[in-house]
Amino acid sequence: MSITINDIPELENNMSFMMGLAYKQFRTLANQVLAAEWDITLEMLGALRVLAHRGEIPQQALAEALHRERSVTKRLVDNCIKRGLVVARKSETNKKARYLALTEQGQETKTQAHQRLQAIVADYYAPLSADEQRLLLSLCKKLIKDDVIIGAD
Repeated sequence: MSITINDIPELENNMSFMMGLAYKQFRTLANQVLAAEWDITLEMLGALRVLAHRGEIPQQALAEALHRERSVTKRLVDNCIKRGLVVARKSETNKKARYLALTEQGQETKTQAHQRLQAIVADYYAPLSADEQRLLLSLCKKLIKDDVIIGAD
């Protein structure tokens, strides 16, 4: 059974276009909920997840974990700081380095947003069987390159 997304064969049969469209639709749905309930984005939740997992780390380490450019990560961190989710301090040994950690509010927001996002994920991927979801994740991991840093979307 073939599903038609649009009537332009060059796009309809383009894997990159379809992957991008699927991600953009998911991102839009998730960001609408995250913004309405916690005033955050998926990218901000990603930063909170990294800090919750790794503890206090340099901002550069956060950029590397998220595969994001430093300038994009700085903007992301600044927005988290403004919302009281993250605190920053200067390194005592390297005055240029900025160390980041979750605040209590950041931890609570991360926990609550993560739980809500799980429901969004389950709903979005519901058309796929559990095996198809595992296969999709496995295939995506095969495509991701370690040396490609993501700029602003």
